[in-house]
Amino acid sequence: LDFARAGHDQYLQSSELEARWDALTEREQEVTALACMGYRNYEIAETLGISHETVKTHLQNIFTKFDIRSRKELRLALKDWDFAEWWETRH
Repeated sequence: LDFARAGHDQYLQSSELEARWDALTEREQEVTALACMGYRNYEIAETLGISHETVKTHLQNIFTKFDIRSRKELRLALKDWDFAEWWETRH
């Protein structure tokens, strides 16, 4: 029963993460992907052709939508997602 409950909880967590991902704008998804791939703010800004301040604003919006407080928490929440492949298919 505990095993089944854990699987159910993981499914809910996964579907919740997907719902939050879908709530992001396209640009916020790009910033999320790059942040989870280890890019620093200035690297994200250069890659996307936006200002460092805009990256910070996007990250704050992302943190709010995911109900987290840091880039580390974002990476942990999405640790099983393959952002390198996602990025390749988008760019």
